[in-house]
Amino acid sequence: MRRSKIQGRGAFAIKPIRKGQKVDEYWGQRITHEEADDRYKDNDARHHTFLFVLDDETVLDARYGGNDARFINHSCDPNCETEIEKGHIYIKAIKAIAPETELTYDYRFAWQDDYGPKDVRYYTCRCGSKKCRGTILKVPVYLRPTVREWLAGNDVKKPRKPAKTTR
Repeated sequence: MRRSKIQGRGAFAIKPIRKGQKVDEYWGQRITHEEADDRYKDNDARHHTFLFVLDDETVLDARYGGNDARFINHSCDPNCETEIEKGHIYIKAIKAIAPETELTYDYRFAWQDDYGPKDVRYYTCRCGSKKCRGTILKVPVYLRPTVREWLAGNDVKKPRKPAKTTR
């Protein structure tokens, strides 16, 4: 653990890590989504918590009982990914990682239909990679041009969600 160029503290490899190797398991107190909402509803930094959605019923809150995996930062060009297996969240290398390299994975936070420019800017990405999409949100394809405008400071109107076509 040490200072990260991306955000706050980060987790770094202390030895070489092979592609496909499990790097860590994400630990935290198991709570419901409702408990997570109640716990952080009045917190201005609620989006900067250590919450990780395990499934439709369960969230892990690494603020309580968490380990170093909670400090793995987001990147749009990550060297790790998350894998949920039998009720556990594992961090796995998706490429070989050299010692002293910061560990990252793509957070891809769920998009909410009511998000607007302020929300998108709140979730600004700081990864600095050449593949940076500007946000840690998983943006629907039809909204990507609009989100780019919002990130540039242009509060253009959000397009309507395209109708589903049947074939």
